[in-house]
Amino acid sequence: SEYFRIYDNGADVTIFFFFFMDVLFAGEPRFEFRKQLDGIGHNANFVFIRELRRSAYHNSPSGAPDGLEYYTHKVTELKDQLGARVNIGMGASGGGSAAFYFGTRCGFDHVIGFSPAFPETVWTGWGPQLRALADFGLLFTRPLDYIEVVLVALAANVIKHTIVRANQNTPMWDVYPRYRDANPRPSGTIIYGARCRPDAAQAELCKSIPGVKLVPLRTGRHNGPGYLKERGELATTLSNEIRPVLRRLGVPLTPANTATGRTVEPRSEPVPAIE
Repeated sequence: SEYFRIYDNGADVTIFFFFFMDVLFAGEPRFEFRKQLDGIGHNANFVFIRELRRSAYHNSPSGAPDGLEYYTHKVTELKDQLGARVNIGMGASGGGSAAFYFGTRCGFDHVIGFSPAFPETVWTGWGPQLRALADFGLLFTRPLDYIEVVLVALAANVIKHTIVRANQNTPMWDVYPRYRDANPRPSGTIIYGARCRPDAAQAELCKSIPGVKLVPLRTGRHNGPGYLKERGELATTLSNEIRPVLRRLGVPLTPANTATGRTVEPRSEPVPAIE
């Protein structure tokens, strides 16, 4: 078991993947998501960050309630060690919140979030839960999407209450105001299901932040990567969003959908023993 896996290609671009409960990987084997990025047109380093405690990064792997500081230190350390000129964060759901949070604290250049659930109040509390349950239009037109949204809403409340209790009522991370008020601030892309009420509300909240691009998907699902993977559009969507960012940051690109063809051995750090 591992909490970080690093693919050091000696590149001047590093992409950090934050995931929470495996949502980002769209059903693919862990750490194989990087194959979806063969078409970005530039060699890159990859860092995959697993959240073992299912506490939305609020606890470190040892279980201590210092997770936000721990991961900020580790991500900054890895960023400096890899030494890339351009750093991009990516994640989905709680992993998307992590990408925006740590991307802001660690000085990333760009962040891509699939339905990044921040502030968490778009999903937690009685109001969002009741609105999710009462979305009968989604229930009758896309019942599987409806079930997914209801389950995510229920899980979000359980996770939040568990984190707050476990960390002696310490408030949840301040992703939204931290990102909104940061200067400098990484530019951001939010990819979300336009028919998913909580995710659409989150996108509406963030659309006025300078440098944020919204990419609505024609689905009611929260799991955007899964939706795109099923349609065979995940790699193309990622390429279409990352290539303009790299071009804007002065990174030379080869034609789209051209892989580097370079095989890289992963370097991993083991999980410390948990008492």
